[in-house]
Order: sequence, then structure tokens, then C-alpha cells
Amino acid sequence: MNPPEFLGSQVGDDPYNFTDEVKKIHGVMQVTGTKSIELASYQLNDVANNWFTQWKENKGENVAPLTCDCFTGAFLDRFFLREWREAKAQEFMNLKQGSMTVTKYGYKFTQLFRYASHMVANSRA
Repeated sequence: MNPPEFLGSQVGDDPYNFTDEVKKIHGVMQVTGTKSIELASYQLNDVANNWFTQWKENKGENVAPLTCDCFTGAFLDRFFLREWREAKAQEFMNLKQGSMTVTKYGYKFTQLFRYASHMVANSRA
């Protein structure tokens, strides 16, 4: 396993890919809870590490243990900028098969769907 590094200062850094990879690795290792957050934080460097240190200090010591969902939510709020989120959602909404093969289109659809899943009505609702 090769855990990803996240700097938070690189233009191409995709925070969703980072959290997805970390979740997969921790799932295989059967690591959960605060241990998962500690291991994930070890892969944060540069701006991301500074953010994590401040985030953890701001949480204080007299609060409930941090959860993976709490960490992931705060991490994505900080590093998945609204403008980029909106651009990815718009890319999904504008996606057309065009000259792409069905396979390539399906791959692109799946790749972009996570950025716009909130925009797609749930047919079971």
C-alpha cells in the first residue's frame, strides 16, 4: 500500500481522491476512529499539515473524540474550495457522450458524479 500525500498547496491536489484512498487503506488495515485520523494526518504536509494542527488545537481537549466523518467534513470544507466544487458539478451537468465510447463516457460519468450527487434527485424518494 502506498498512502497518498496531501499538501494542500498544489493546484492539482484533489482532496476527494486523498480521502478515498485513505479510507480504502484504513479499511484494509481495519483502522477506525481516532487512529484513522492520526494515520491520515501523517500524510498531510505543508499547508495541509498546518491546517490539521490548527484544527485539532481548535477542537480542544475536553470534547468528544474526533470521528472520521468530522475530520473528512472539515478537511473537504477547507481544501475542496467552493469554486472548484461548483466547476466540477457544472462539468458533470454539461457532460455529453459526444465522440467518447460508452465505456469512456461511463467512466467519466462515475468520476464526476460524486461532485454533483447532491444535484441529482433520488428516484426512491
